[in-house]
This record gives sequence, C-alpha cells and structure tokens, in this order.
Amino acid sequence: MKPRRSIAHDPLAESEIMRDFYKPTTSEEPKPGLVKATFYLAPEDVIALEELQLQIRKRTGRKANKSELMREAIALLLKEYSK
Repeated sequence: MKPRRSIAHDPLAESEIMRDFYKPTTSEEPKPGLVKATFYLAPEDVIALEELQLQIRKRTGRKANKSELMREAIALLLKEYSK
C-alpha cells in the first residue's frame, strides 16, 4: 500500500524543474552591506514616496526604489541634525 501524504505535501517541491523555475531572482537578494529594516508609515507618507518615485522616473527615465529614497532621506536628516 502506498503511504498516505498529508495535505501539506507539495509534490511540485520535489521537481527539479520547479525548484529551478521558482528560485529567487537577484533583485530579491540584499546587496552586500545592507540590512533589512521595517518601518510603519502613514498612508499619506507612502503616497508621497510613490509620487516621488514617479517624478524621478519621469525626470530621469530611471526607477528609483524606495530603499534608495529612504537612504537618501536619512542622509539628509543626519546632515541637518549633525550641525
């Protein structure tokens, strides 16, 4: 008799093709020297950040990611308050 498999069993996880297909992309891997941090923002701050991303894309043609923008904002805060 064949062993019974639980509901949690994922038959596709055993497939080498599926493992290769779903492996993480390089964009999901953190850059060396960066640490993941989570912040809670007000909805209007998130909208402002997304609008800033859109403005930068329109001006430069390059998509600025939120992490880059937050690092720059922190650098500006440090410059302002380190006087």
